Amino acid sequence: MDDHLAKLIPQPERRVITTRGEYLAAFDALLAAARKELRIFDPNLSQLDLNGPARAERLRQFMLASRENRLFVALHDIDYVTRAAPRFMNLLAQFSAGISVHRTEGDAARAQDCFVLADAENLVRRPVAAQPRGVVVANDQKECQSIRERFDEIWQSSVPAVSATKLGL
Repeated sequence: MDDHLAKLIPQPERRVITTRGEYLAAFDALLAAARKELRIFDPNLSQLDLNGPARAERLRQFMLASRENRLFVALHDIDYVTRAAPRFMNLLAQFSAGISVHRTEGDAARAQDCFVLADAENLVRRPVAAQPRGVVVANDQKECQSIRERFDEIWQSSVPAVSATKLGL
């Protein structure tokens, strides 16, 4: 590959993060860069603050960008989303065909990490969700592939858990 072409192709990047603020900044960057798909695995979404006005609006813009865009969320605990995240619940109602929220079960419910994967090539991950230390990976489909496979395993060990509609008599 010639030098000119190499400069045009984004090179893989990897950066360690050590604070929750860096994790949120990396998440915001992923959200801004996502083109088709976001996959989130998190204990309960409270630390990502998807209910905050700015992040809710960014997520809304992501969903509006294309009818094909998708958001998959796997959580250990859905209480925060259902009780304290009305903006997120409104997004779920508005984009019910494009947003899926599952609750983990079995082995997946014991997983301690958390991550956000965007378009299978960008990632922010904390090996232990309760700890701030993590890594940001950009432009690396190879490294992100293993996290995509991990998400798929978690998704298979989870059940649909949050719906925008309330059923009742």
